[in-house]
Amino acid sequence: ASEAAIGKLPENVIPHDGISAGAAKQLVLDELLLDNNPTQNLATFVTTYMEPEAEELIARGTRTNMIDADEYPQTSTIHQRCVNIIGSLWNAQPDAEGNYTGTSCVGSSEAIMLATLAMKFRWRKARKSAGLSTDKPNMVFGSNVQCCWHKACLYFDIECREADVSEDILYLTADRAKPLIDENTIGVCPILGSTFTGTFENVKEIHDMVKSVNDKNGWNVPIHVDAASGGFIA
Repeated sequence: ASEAAIGKLPENVIPHDGISAGAAKQLVLDELLLDNNPTQNLATFVTTYMEPEAEELIARGTRTNMIDADEYPQTSTIHQRCVNIIGSLWNAQPDAEGNYTGTSCVGSSEAIMLATLAMKFRWRKARKSAGLSTDKPNMVFGSNVQCCWHKACLYFDIECREADVSEDILYLTADRAKPLIDENTIGVCPILGSTFTGTFENVKEIHDMVKSVNDKNGWNVPIHVDAASGGFIA
């Protein structure tokens, strides 16, 4: 690696001459020394440690094209088992064969994108069936959400309705969310692990409020819980 490091390698184009795998690895490791230590990072909702056996399985999976179920049927089966475990944990409804609907995601940001689409499609289908307009969907959450919620609204043409926070309460509450809900609300989104403080928002309180609003108006607004940094221990 020392010989390769003598001259500066190009950063934005493929170099004319290659270097050994060992040198390339060491150059990357040297640059990563400038990063923080993940074990000491409790601020960005990441797993800071896992058993080496789990890391070995993850590395093994990088060679598998999981989407190709014909070539990797057992991987597909294991994936469905994981979906079933999560579906059962959250009291979802299985199909006739006992399987749950779901998929693995590359982090909660991708999960939020898929959830946003699911909520929008569900709302749009119901509105079309009732002969109502489908051109003004909105979503309700606190201004303390992760930026991926704003991206989801931008990408999928949904109005962001953000409840303000205050110095004493830096998270979404039922009282703050309620005035923002109307017939075009595709979902209300509490978070388990607020970006600002890590606070668990009161999901039951928000759920009960949304149910009351639905019952009063004949709507069917759902909630989506963002399990940002505490979904499995809440």
